[in-house]
Amino acid sequence: MSQQVTFDGPLEIKPDAEQAVRAVDVKKHFPVNEGLLGGQTGKVRAVDGVSFSIPKGETFGLVGESGSGKTTLGKTLLHLHTPTAGSVEVAGQQLGDLSKREMRAFRRHMQVVFQDPTSSLNPRKRVRQIITEPMRIHDIGSEAERTERASELLEIVGLPQEYLHRHPTALSGGQKQRVGIARAVAANPEFVVLDEPTSALDVSVQARIVNLFEDLQERFGLTYLFITHDLSLVKNIADWIGVMYLGRLVEVGPTERVFRNPQHPYTRALLSAIPTISEADERLKPGDITLEGEIPDPREKPSGCAFRSRCKHEFPACANAEPEFYDVGESHYTRCFLHDADHEPDGPPW
Repeated sequence: MSQQVTFDGPLEIKPDAEQAVRAVDVKKHFPVNEGLLGGQTGKVRAVDGVSFSIPKGETFGLVGESGSGKTTLGKTLLHLHTPTAGSVEVAGQQLGDLSKREMRAFRRHMQVVFQDPTSSLNPRKRVRQIITEPMRIHDIGSEAERTERASELLEIVGLPQEYLHRHPTALSGGQKQRVGIARAVAANPEFVVLDEPTSALDVSVQARIVNLFEDLQERFGLTYLFITHDLSLVKNIADWIGVMYLGRLVEVGPTERVFRNPQHPYTRALLSAIPTISEADERLKPGDITLEGEIPDPREKPSGCAFRSRCKHEFPACANAEPEFYDVGESHYTRCFLHDADHEPDGPPW
Protein backbone atom coordinates (compact mmCIF):
# COMPACT_ATOMS: atom_id res chain seq x y z
CA MET A 1 0.00 0.00 0.00
CA SER A 2 1.19 3.51 -0.78
CA GLN A 3 2.32 5.87 1.93
CA GLN A 4 0.98 9.38 2.42
CA VAL A 5 3.75 11.96 2.51
CA THR A 6 3.96 15.66 3.34
CA PHE A 7 6.63 18.14 2.36
CA ASP A 8 7.95 21.18 4.19
CA GLY A 9 9.43 22.45 0.93
CA PRO A 10 8.92 21.57 -2.73
CA LEU A 11 8.31 18.05 -3.88
CA GLU A 12 11.88 17.41 -5.03
CA ILE A 13 11.57 14.64 -7.56
CA LYS A 14 15.34 14.09 -7.69
CA PRO A 15 16.62 15.34 -4.31
CA ASP A 16 20.23 14.23 -4.86
CA ALA A 17 20.53 16.48 -7.95
CA GLU A 18 21.09 20.23 -8.23
CA GLN A 19 17.69 21.89 -8.56
CA ALA A 20 17.35 24.66 -11.15
CA VAL A 21 13.80 25.60 -10.12
CA ARG A 22 11.94 25.27 -6.84
CA ALA A 23 8.31 26.21 -6.33
CA VAL A 24 6.84 26.06 -2.83
CA ASP A 25 3.05 26.31 -2.34
CA VAL A 26 2.70 28.73 -5.26
CA LYS A 27 -0.72 30.31 -5.66
CA LYS A 28 -2.09 32.77 -8.19
CA HIS A 29 -5.60 34.06 -7.65
CA PHE A 30 -7.32 36.64 -9.84
CA PRO A 31 -10.09 38.86 -8.41
CA VAL A 32 -13.52 38.75 -10.04
CA ASN A 33 -15.09 42.21 -10.19
CA GLU A 34 -18.74 42.52 -11.11
CA GLY A 35 -21.62 44.93 -10.77
CA LEU A 36 -21.99 48.64 -11.49
CA LEU A 37 -19.34 49.61 -8.97
CA GLY A 38 -16.95 46.86 -9.99
CA GLY A 39 -16.66 45.41 -6.51
CA GLN A 40 -14.86 42.14 -5.97
CA THR A 41 -17.33 39.28 -5.83
CA GLY A 42 -14.95 36.37 -5.82
CA LYS A 43 -11.65 35.11 -7.14
CA VAL A 44 -10.36 32.68 -9.71
CA ARG A 45 -7.94 30.21 -8.13
CA ALA A 46 -5.95 29.61 -11.31
CA VAL A 47 -2.97 28.15 -9.40
CA ASP A 48 -3.89 26.95 -5.94
CA GLY A 49 -0.88 25.60 -4.07
CA VAL A 50 1.71 24.01 -6.35
CA SER A 51 5.02 22.67 -5.04
CA PHE A 52 7.66 20.92 -7.13
CA SER A 53 11.21 21.26 -8.38
CA ILE A 54 13.06 20.73 -11.66
CA PRO A 55 16.57 19.23 -11.68
CA LYS A 56 19.16 21.26 -13.53
CA GLY A 57 19.44 20.40 -17.20
CA GLU A 58 16.25 18.33 -17.30
CA THR A 59 12.73 18.78 -18.67
CA PHE A 60 9.55 18.84 -16.59
CA GLY A 61 6.44 18.31 -18.72
CA LEU A 62 3.28 19.98 -17.42
CA VAL A 63 0.09 18.51 -18.85
CA GLY A 64 -3.64 18.86 -18.37
CA GLU A 65 -6.80 20.09 -20.03
CA SER A 66 -7.36 23.69 -21.04
CA GLY A 67 -8.31 25.66 -17.94
CA SER A 68 -6.21 23.58 -15.56
CA GLY A 69 -3.80 26.48 -14.86
CA LYS A 70 -0.71 25.33 -16.79
CA THR A 71 0.08 28.61 -18.55
CA THR A 72 -0.68 30.68 -15.47
CA LEU A 73 1.74 28.54 -13.47
CA GLY A 74 4.44 29.00 -16.09
CA LYS A 75 4.02 32.78 -16.07
CA THR A 76 3.97 32.82 -12.27
CA LEU A 77 7.25 30.89 -12.10
CA LEU A 78 8.77 33.59 -14.30
CA HIS A 79 7.12 36.32 -12.19
CA LEU A 80 5.28 37.60 -15.23
CA HIS A 81 2.42 37.12 -12.78
CA THR A 82 3.28 38.02 -9.21
CA PRO A 83 2.39 35.04 -6.98
CA THR A 84 -0.52 35.54 -4.60
CA ALA A 85 1.33 33.31 -2.15
CA GLY A 86 4.26 30.93 -2.05
CA SER A 87 7.81 31.27 -3.30
CA VAL A 88 9.78 30.60 -6.48
CA GLU A 89 13.51 30.01 -6.66
CA VAL A 90 15.41 29.98 -9.95
CA ALA A 91 19.15 29.23 -10.15
CA GLY A 92 19.44 29.63 -6.37
CA GLN A 93 17.74 33.04 -6.31
CA GLN A 94 14.47 33.65 -4.47
CA LEU A 95 12.55 35.79 -6.94
CA GLY A 96 10.37 37.34 -4.25
CA ASP A 97 13.47 38.94 -2.70
CA LEU A 98 14.30 40.95 -5.81
CA SER A 99 13.39 44.57 -6.40
CA LYS A 100 11.92 45.58 -9.77
CA ARG A 101 15.35 46.69 -11.00
CA GLU A 102 16.97 43.48 -9.78
CA MET A 103 14.21 41.39 -11.34
CA ARG A 104 14.75 43.13 -14.67
CA ALA A 105 18.44 42.20 -14.56
CA PHE A 106 17.74 38.64 -13.41
CA ARG A 107 15.36 37.94 -16.29
CA ARG A 108 18.30 37.07 -18.51
CA HIS A 109 18.47 33.80 -16.54
CA MET A 110 14.90 32.80 -17.44
CA GLN A 111 13.11 33.09 -20.74
CA VAL A 112 9.98 31.86 -22.49
CA VAL A 113 8.98 30.49 -25.90
CA PHE A 114 5.36 31.36 -26.60
CA GLN A 115 2.62 29.31 -28.20
CA ASP A 116 1.92 31.58 -31.18
CA PRO A 117 5.12 32.56 -33.00
CA THR A 118 3.31 35.11 -35.16
CA SER A 119 2.00 37.23 -32.29
CA SER A 120 5.20 36.90 -30.25
CA LEU A 121 7.45 38.52 -32.88
CA ASN A 122 7.38 42.24 -33.71
CA PRO A 123 6.49 42.43 -37.44
CA ARG A 124 8.24 45.80 -37.77
CA LYS A 125 11.64 44.47 -36.71
CA ARG A 126 14.05 42.37 -38.70
CA VAL A 127 15.17 38.98 -37.44
CA ARG A 128 18.56 40.36 -36.42
CA GLN A 129 16.91 42.98 -34.20
CA ILE A 130 14.56 40.40 -32.66
CA ILE A 131 17.35 38.00 -31.71
CA THR A 132 19.75 40.67 -30.43
CA GLU A 133 17.12 42.51 -28.37
CA PRO A 134 17.62 40.44 -25.15
CA MET A 135 21.36 41.01 -25.40
CA ARG A 136 20.85 44.73 -25.87
CA ILE A 137 18.46 44.96 -22.90
CA HIS A 138 20.93 43.16 -20.65
CA ASP A 139 23.95 45.02 -22.07
CA ILE A 140 25.66 41.87 -23.34
CA GLY A 141 28.51 42.52 -25.78
CA SER A 142 29.01 45.20 -28.40
CA GLU A 143 26.70 45.68 -31.38
CA ALA A 144 29.08 43.69 -33.58
CA GLU A 145 29.28 40.87 -31.02
CA ARG A 146 25.49 40.74 -30.75
CA THR A 147 25.12 40.49 -34.51
CA GLU A 148 27.72 37.73 -34.60
CA ARG A 149 25.88 35.90 -31.83
CA ALA A 150 22.57 36.27 -33.72
CA SER A 151 24.23 34.84 -36.83
CA GLU A 152 25.52 31.85 -34.84
CA LEU A 153 22.13 31.22 -33.26
CA LEU A 154 20.40 31.40 -36.62
CA GLU A 155 22.66 28.63 -37.86
CA ILE A 156 22.07 26.60 -34.70
CA VAL A 157 18.27 26.76 -35.07
CA GLY A 158 18.54 25.76 -38.74
CA LEU A 159 17.86 28.97 -40.66
CA PRO A 160 19.95 30.52 -43.47
CA GLN A 161 22.06 33.58 -42.68
CA GLU A 162 20.13 35.79 -45.10
CA TYR A 163 17.10 35.49 -42.80
CA LEU A 164 18.80 37.97 -40.46
CA HIS A 165 17.58 40.76 -42.72
CA ARG A 166 14.01 39.51 -43.17
CA HIS A 167 10.87 40.54 -41.32
CA PRO A 168 8.74 37.88 -39.57
CA THR A 169 5.97 38.36 -42.16
CA ALA A 170 8.28 36.75 -44.74
CA LEU A 171 8.67 33.57 -42.69
CA SER A 172 6.58 30.44 -42.26
CA GLY A 173 5.16 29.44 -38.88
CA GLY A 174 7.96 26.99 -38.18
CA GLN A 175 10.61 29.53 -39.20
CA LYS A 176 9.05 32.15 -36.94
CA GLN A 177 9.16 29.73 -34.01
CA ARG A 178 12.83 29.03 -34.71
CA VAL A 179 13.49 32.77 -34.51
CA GLY A 180 11.57 32.90 -31.22
CA ILE A 181 13.68 30.04 -29.89
CA ALA A 182 16.91 31.78 -30.95
CA ARG A 183 15.74 34.92 -29.13
CA ALA A 184 14.95 32.90 -25.99
CA VAL A 185 18.46 31.47 -25.71
CA ALA A 186 20.35 34.59 -26.90
CA ALA A 187 21.12 35.85 -23.38
CA ASN A 188 22.28 32.40 -22.15
CA PRO A 189 19.38 31.67 -19.78
CA GLU A 190 19.33 28.74 -17.37
CA PHE A 191 15.56 28.17 -17.28
CA VAL A 192 13.18 28.31 -20.25
CA VAL A 193 9.39 27.94 -20.13
CA LEU A 194 8.06 26.36 -23.33
CA ASP A 195 4.38 27.30 -23.42
CA GLU A 196 2.64 25.03 -25.95
CA PRO A 197 5.53 25.80 -28.36
CA THR A 198 4.38 23.43 -31.13
CA SER A 199 0.58 23.57 -30.93
CA ALA A 200 0.31 26.30 -33.62
CA LEU A 201 2.58 24.40 -36.03
CA ASP A 202 1.93 21.74 -38.64
CA VAL A 203 2.41 18.19 -37.45
CA SER A 204 5.27 17.75 -39.92
CA VAL A 205 7.13 20.65 -38.26
CA GLN A 206 6.46 19.71 -34.63
CA ALA A 207 8.93 16.81 -34.46
CA ARG A 208 11.74 18.96 -35.88
CA ILE A 209 11.07 21.70 -33.33
CA VAL A 210 11.11 19.14 -30.48
CA ASN A 211 14.43 17.80 -31.77
CA LEU A 212 15.75 21.37 -31.80
CA PHE A 213 14.76 21.85 -28.15
CA GLU A 214 16.65 18.69 -27.23
CA ASP A 215 19.74 19.80 -29.17
CA LEU A 216 19.72 23.21 -27.48
CA GLN A 217 19.30 21.63 -24.06
CA GLU A 218 22.35 19.45 -24.61
CA ARG A 219 24.38 22.30 -26.09
CA PHE A 220 23.58 24.96 -23.46
CA GLY A 221 22.57 22.89 -20.40
CA LEU A 222 19.05 24.36 -20.35
CA THR A 223 16.31 23.45 -17.89
CA TYR A 224 12.82 23.33 -19.40
CA LEU A 225 9.25 23.56 -18.18
CA PHE A 226 7.38 22.13 -21.18
CA ILE A 227 3.68 23.06 -21.05
CA THR A 228 1.38 21.09 -23.33
CA HIS A 229 -1.94 19.28 -23.60
CA ASP A 230 -0.39 16.74 -26.00
CA LEU A 231 0.80 13.77 -23.94
CA SER A 232 2.15 11.91 -26.94
CA LEU A 233 4.46 14.88 -27.58
CA VAL A 234 5.65 15.33 -24.01
CA LYS A 235 6.49 11.62 -23.80
CA ASN A 236 9.33 12.21 -26.25
CA ILE A 237 10.94 15.21 -24.56
CA ALA A 238 10.19 15.25 -20.81
CA ASP A 239 12.22 13.52 -18.10
CA TRP A 240 9.42 14.15 -15.60
CA ILE A 241 5.68 14.75 -15.86
CA GLY A 242 3.36 16.77 -13.68
CA VAL A 243 -0.37 16.35 -14.30
CA MET A 244 -2.32 19.48 -13.38
CA TYR A 245 -6.03 19.71 -12.62
CA LEU A 246 -7.88 22.83 -11.51
CA GLY A 247 -4.82 24.65 -10.23
CA ARG A 248 -3.06 21.76 -8.48
CA LEU A 249 -0.73 18.92 -9.37
CA VAL A 250 -2.45 15.55 -9.00
CA GLU A 251 0.37 13.29 -10.18
CA VAL A 252 4.13 13.73 -10.55
CA GLY A 253 6.73 11.18 -11.62
CA PRO A 254 9.28 10.00 -14.16
CA THR A 255 7.80 10.15 -17.64
CA GLU A 256 8.26 6.48 -18.46
CA ARG A 257 6.76 5.34 -15.17
CA VAL A 258 3.73 7.64 -15.39
CA PHE A 259 2.99 6.42 -18.91
CA ARG A 260 3.50 2.79 -17.93
CA ASN A 261 1.67 2.89 -14.62
CA PRO A 262 -0.54 6.00 -14.12
CA GLN A 263 -1.87 6.22 -10.58
CA HIS A 264 -4.49 8.99 -10.64
CA PRO A 265 -7.88 8.53 -12.37
CA TYR A 266 -7.42 11.83 -14.22
CA THR A 267 -4.02 10.79 -15.58
CA ARG A 268 -5.46 7.46 -16.67
CA ALA A 269 -8.27 9.25 -18.52
CA LEU A 270 -5.82 11.57 -20.31
CA LEU A 271 -3.59 8.68 -21.34
CA SER A 272 -6.51 6.59 -22.57
CA ALA A 273 -7.36 9.36 -25.06
CA ILE A 274 -3.95 9.33 -26.78
CA PRO A 275 -4.26 8.04 -30.36
CA THR A 276 -1.95 5.11 -31.09
CA ILE A 277 -0.83 3.28 -34.21
CA SER A 278 0.85 0.11 -33.01
CA GLU A 279 -0.83 -2.67 -31.04
CA ALA A 280 2.04 -2.56 -28.53
CA ASP A 281 1.33 1.10 -27.70
CA GLU A 282 -2.38 0.38 -27.47
CA ARG A 283 -1.78 -2.40 -24.94
CA LEU A 284 0.19 -0.01 -22.72
CA LYS A 285 -2.73 2.42 -22.47
CA PRO A 286 -5.38 2.22 -19.75
CA GLY A 287 -8.76 1.01 -20.99
CA ASP A 288 -11.04 3.52 -22.69
CA ILE A 289 -11.98 6.08 -20.05
CA THR A 290 -14.42 8.88 -20.84
CA LEU A 291 -14.37 12.01 -18.72
CA GLU A 292 -17.90 13.20 -18.03
CA GLY A 293 -18.65 16.92 -17.94
CA GLU A 294 -16.29 19.87 -18.06
CA ILE A 295 -13.52 21.04 -15.76
CA PRO A 296 -15.26 22.92 -12.87
CA ASP A 297 -15.30 26.70 -12.60
CA PRO A 298 -12.13 27.72 -10.67
CA ARG A 299 -14.25 30.33 -8.85
CA GLU A 300 -16.36 27.57 -7.30
CA LYS A 301 -14.10 24.58 -6.75
CA PRO A 302 -15.72 21.41 -5.38
CA SER A 303 -15.10 20.54 -1.75
CA GLY A 304 -12.58 17.83 -1.04
CA CYS A 305 -10.97 16.32 -4.12
CA ALA A 306 -11.45 18.71 -7.04
CA PHE A 307 -11.68 15.82 -9.51
CA ARG A 308 -14.44 13.93 -7.71
CA SER A 309 -17.27 15.46 -9.78
CA ARG A 310 -15.89 13.67 -12.85
CA CYS A 311 -14.43 10.54 -11.26
CA LYS A 312 -16.18 7.17 -11.48
CA HIS A 313 -14.28 6.01 -8.38
CA GLU A 314 -15.68 8.71 -6.07
CA PHE A 315 -16.57 7.60 -2.54
CA PRO A 316 -17.57 9.54 0.63
CA ALA A 317 -14.03 10.44 1.76
CA CYS A 318 -13.44 12.34 -1.49
CA ALA A 319 -15.95 15.03 -0.53
CA ASN A 320 -14.61 15.61 2.97
CA ALA A 321 -10.96 16.50 2.40
CA GLU A 322 -8.45 17.06 -0.36
CA PRO A 323 -5.90 14.25 -0.50
CA GLU A 324 -2.22 14.95 0.06
CA PHE A 325 0.45 13.29 -2.05
CA TYR A 326 0.91 9.54 -1.73
CA ASP A 327 4.31 8.04 -2.49
CA VAL A 328 3.76 5.14 -4.89
CA GLY A 329 7.45 4.39 -5.33
CA GLU A 330 10.36 5.34 -7.61
CA SER A 331 9.88 9.12 -7.21
CA HIS A 332 6.25 8.77 -8.25
CA TYR A 333 3.53 10.66 -6.34
CA THR A 334 -0.23 11.03 -6.67
CA ARG A 335 -3.13 12.75 -4.89
CA CYS A 336 -5.86 10.14 -4.59
CA PHE A 337 -7.57 8.44 -1.64
CA LEU A 338 -7.56 5.17 -3.60
CA HIS A 339 -3.99 4.83 -2.33
CA ASP A 340 -4.97 5.24 1.32
CA ALA A 341 -5.34 1.96 3.21
CA ASP A 342 -7.81 3.56 5.64
CA HIS A 343 -10.18 4.28 2.77
CA GLU A 344 -9.39 1.56 0.22
CA PRO A 345 -7.61 -1.37 1.88
CA ASP A 346 -7.39 -3.24 -1.41
CA GLY A 347 -5.77 -0.33 -3.23
CA PRO A 348 -6.74 1.16 -6.59
CA PRO A 349 -9.07 -0.99 -8.74
CA TRP A 350 -6.65 -1.11 -11.65
